[in-house]
Amino acid sequence: VVTAGTPIAQISDISRIKLDFAVPETLLGQVRVGQAIDATAAAFPGQPFHGRIETIDPVLNPETRAATVRAILANGDGRLKPGMLLTVRIEAAARESLAVPELAVVGEGNRSFVFVLDKGNEGDKARRVPVETGLRQDGNVEIVKGLTSGTRIVTDGVVKLADGQRVEIAGASKATAGGERRRGAR
Repeated sequence: VVTAGTPIAQISDISRIKLDFAVPETLLGQVRVGQAIDATAAAFPGQPFHGRIETIDPVLNPETRAATVRAILANGDGRLKPGMLLTVRIEAAARESLAVPELAVVGEGNRSFVFVLDKGNEGDKARRVPVETGLRQDGNVEIVKGLTSGTRIVTDGVVKLADGQRVEIAGASKATAGGERRRGAR
């Protein structure tokens, strides 16, 4: 026996998922209706779900200084469920630039440095070079100024290094600014 107004079932169309997420005021200029997004769920790591931005709330939340953005994700296979938490990535403006692993960048106050490797008569030596960093993504830091492509850098053990210190290269692989990896300089 149920009284009037008591819900006994919920019907959901999950072939398309509405995804609401907050975008900070400072980034709203890079977001527009129709823009593609990728979302990932902890339940399906490494499997992005693709969608498009449908609406951008015209009013900011006064506490968070962010606008609510709604995207629609195709969910034909029904893997996404209402209420799941998703991580959203929006590609605003793709660009190519040098990047180094975050662990290679040493911060000192408001300045950043990277140790580059110089070949010398007595072996490789570390030289501390000031750099200007940009965006961070997936464990990498964009280098806006201070390095050129192909520069050999130290990616591991930088906290133990001093300017001019001799280093030994562990393993056969080497890192350069722009994507290759050097393992274990000490």
